[in-house]
Amino acid sequence: MTSISGFLANSYSYLSSNAGQKSSVSSKSDNSHASSEKVAEQAQTKDTPAPGSLASAAATARAKIDAGYAKLGVTGTSRTTADEWDSIGFPDFDRQMLYSVTSNEGGMFTDVEVNAAKNEIANRISDIINANDPLADNGTKAYRAILDFYDAASDDEKASFEWAIARASAEKSYVLSGGTENVSTGDRVVDKLVEAWDQVIARGGTSNDFANMPAYQEALTWWAQDHGAAPRFSFNV
Repeated sequence: MTSISGFLANSYSYLSSNAGQKSSVSSKSDNSHASSEKVAEQAQTKDTPAPGSLASAAATARAKIDAGYAKLGVTGTSRTTADEWDSIGFPDFDRQMLYSVTSNEGGMFTDVEVNAAKNEIANRISDIINANDPLADNGTKAYRAILDFYDAASDDEKASFEWAIARASAEKSYVLSGGTENVSTGDRVVDKLVEAWDQVIARGGTSNDFANMPAYQEALTWWAQDHGAAPRFSFNV
């Protein structure tokens, strides 16, 4: 059976994959410059979105990224460094703006921009962990702070299955690290994903087995039903 310490190390890696890794962002394509011009044109043709909406956040993010490109005299590519992405402005984005980019709202962002936003989120989680001395108390304080990070997400982000996975993983890690607060969201999908981690532990598995657990598949089905989407079953992760 998987030890608690082993699970915590495993789930820490699952939660903060690449966290704090100040590296260049890779791309699936070499035509990032052309792609960024295309998405900028798409943004300009859209009607003005409602304030506070995800579409509005995406439009703001698109404008800020383009302003950052103009300031630096470059367009984001697979060779853009982490420091350059910082200069373009990702550290100043609020959560809704970051989510609009990571979810590629409206198809307005390139692959490298999406990856840059994901790296920014990973860096913020890394900063939370480093600020809470995870080695001092088996990570309890750090995991509690990570829960606060996820709970501060926008309603749009919380509606995603990816958020439910991250929230459940942080919750299970907090409890196993010794946390005693009731940190359940009461959301049936999140609760079922916590159960999926219980199944991983009971089977002596690792994070690689998480998506293969029956409770995970049930959670995915529930999420799809709640959001009118087709389940995206994946048994080989």
